[in-house]
Amino acid sequence: YGLKIAKVPKDEIKARVDKAAGILELSHLLERKPRQLSGGQRQRVAMGRAIVRQPQVFLFDEPLSNLDAKLRAQTRLEIQKLHRELGITSLFVTHDQVEAMTLAQRMIVMNAGNMEQFGTPEEVYARPATTFVASFIGAPPMNLLQHAPGTRPGEILGVRPEHLSLGDEGWEAQVETTEMLGAERLIYARVGKEQVIVRTHADQPAPGLGQTVRIKARPDQLHRFHADTGRRIDS
Repeated sequence: YGLKIAKVPKDEIKARVDKAAGILELSHLLERKPRQLSGGQRQRVAMGRAIVRQPQVFLFDEPLSNLDAKLRAQTRLEIQKLHRELGITSLFVTHDQVEAMTLAQRMIVMNAGNMEQFGTPEEVYARPATTFVASFIGAPPMNLLQHAPGTRPGEILGVRPEHLSLGDEGWEAQVETTEMLGAERLIYARVGKEQVIVRTHADQPAPGLGQTVRIKARPDQLHRFHADTGRRIDS
């Protein structure tokens, strides 16, 4: 309809629609009514309506929020494919850190209207600029500790779950629960009054609930933040 208002010739409208439908694999659905389409198909139709306008920039505002987990994963792949084929700059707004990490080439992490960090997904994950970013990016998020051994006064110590391991030395902790997630297992333990999450391979022996264990952190993967500001401390 927008193209008709813009007085685009009918044959060009048809060509644009056919091209967009081909890209989005919707050619066989062009005669269907909106109510006859699934949620994922409706999302692709919305993308197609934007494509035919030949924009210089796409803005996606929470496009996957109403889809179930399986469909979200499928649609993420379709958006990646669309971006590669069209080469159009896309701004993607989301509260889902998985979407941000998988779709972005550059990402901005916002908090209460303020930019916390800008960078590639790899940079943001590996070197979070603040405790907010550290606790938001990553599933499960980074462990943030103020009272564990080795933590300095006025600082918060951060370490990712995959950079912790169980062994014969390290922090003394009590296991609260474990989660089996297929190829990996998450161990939730308490170091003093603070919770720590450890990511291990599923084939490693699982500690019992209430068991006392030792948790060791990789020294080269420790992050330090100001306790007052939450900003990263670069050593």
